[in-house]
Amino acid sequence: MLRRGLICTFVLVATLRLDAQKIAVYETTPDLKEALTEREPLYLDKAEFPGVPMITVDDAQRFQEIDGFGASLTDAAAWLFAKKLPADQTAATFRMLFDRKGGIALNFLRQPVGSSDLSVTFYSFDDLCQQSTKACTSPAGQTDPTLEHFSLAHDQESILPLLKQALAINPGIHVMLTPWSPPGWMKTTGSMLGSNPETKEASALRPESYTAFAQYLVKTIQGYQAAGVPVWALSVQNEPLYAPPTYSGMKMEAAEQAKFLGEALGPALAAVNLSPKVMVYDHNWDRPDYPETVLKDAKAGALAAGTAWHHYAGQPDVMTKNHEEFPQKDQWVTESSGGAWQKGNVLAEEAGELIAVTRNWARSYVLWALATDQNHGPFVGGCDTCRGLVTIDLTDAAHPQVRPELDYYVLGQASKFLLPGAVRISSDEPAGTQIHDVAFRNPKGDVVLYMLNAGTMSQMVGIRFRKKAVATTIPAGSVATLMWKP
Repeated sequence: MLRRGLICTFVLVATLRLDAQKIAVYETTPDLKEALTEREPLYLDKAEFPGVPMITVDDAQRFQEIDGFGASLTDAAAWLFAKKLPADQTAATFRMLFDRKGGIALNFLRQPVGSSDLSVTFYSFDDLCQQSTKACTSPAGQTDPTLEHFSLAHDQESILPLLKQALAINPGIHVMLTPWSPPGWMKTTGSMLGSNPETKEASALRPESYTAFAQYLVKTIQGYQAAGVPVWALSVQNEPLYAPPTYSGMKMEAAEQAKFLGEALGPALAAVNLSPKVMVYDHNWDRPDYPETVLKDAKAGALAAGTAWHHYAGQPDVMTKNHEEFPQKDQWVTESSGGAWQKGNVLAEEAGELIAVTRNWARSYVLWALATDQNHGPFVGGCDTCRGLVTIDLTDAAHPQVRPELDYYVLGQASKFLLPGAVRISSDEPAGTQIHDVAFRNPKGDVVLYMLNAGTMSQMVGIRFRKKAVATTIPAGSVATLMWKP
């Protein structure tokens, strides 16, 4: 009799499982003892879970398409990959970064045009003085308005070959170009520095250099594409409201950016049939008036695809306000660096931000450096505490070690599972809990739910989808990704 009862129970459970939808589960814990670790699957069935906080996922409500997740192959990162790692170790690291089966399928690379703070030396593509680890100042009166001296030789050495290597692994990578500074001779100070360290004078683009700078960006795009690296997007200027005294930068007020885009850059791109997505602003959430000014300009607004944002000041909900004011324009978070200044549960901090920005209409979440060394470098100025997605530890130079950081897993819990064309769909966040989440639908219909337990204790949570439900427990401070086919 007991045996017959067991058989009946087994048949009942098997029947339920056949009718249920299998959910794959991947988890990362704050100590990284579990890092994109596959857990036992769950099953959506008709069960109810009274008293359990529920997330309702509704794929009938759709919002923005997701362009991707990634970082920047900075000059410093390229130097580490090309000069400090053996070729086979670089290839293995790139598979870890860009392959879907063996890695996390990053598909967004924001590439500095010329040097940034994370560079081995200062450089532009049209220098009229000798750059080094210190920025040079162009001799007074020397200019190159026809760009006779323009050359991509610097990027042709390592950056472009590495970009092609990444594209060979993941052809769907979106490459975005961003200038930190024009060549010094185009600027009021003659230097690539954002401001004069002694006089504090902020550098600016000379009005008579508008045409030359527009052509400089056009030639950069053309050169990249001729080298086999398609350029998907371009922002006008990195952090235009900050004029750094120790690395490349430039002050560019909103009215200036509108004028430069509308009267110089836009026409220059159109003249040679280039049509990258042009993003305005590319700076912090605390000054939404800046992109508003540019987007309201008749010429610039017509040319702009939308707004790029950074996370260093302000809150991501300004993107929802921007969306409401400019519903035909898109938005991207293009720089959100992690670093040594972060304390506490950094995994939860960054995962919470990924959730917040995508829930506020961002089509991307892009961190800063793809790689840094064990000393957060190399760098020529600026950030000496920024953390790459991977650390290339050169403590033993003969045997360098590559270590994925928690930032890698924050992105990977999303990027590994979202396919090109994925869209955000509706999901609520249970009141009275520290559960945060965002849901997506891939082009073939499978649903991806990215969840964070920001609390200090494990939390049981239920997921409801099309009248079926399941419950699971998320460890304290951990991130979980659930994926299922409807």
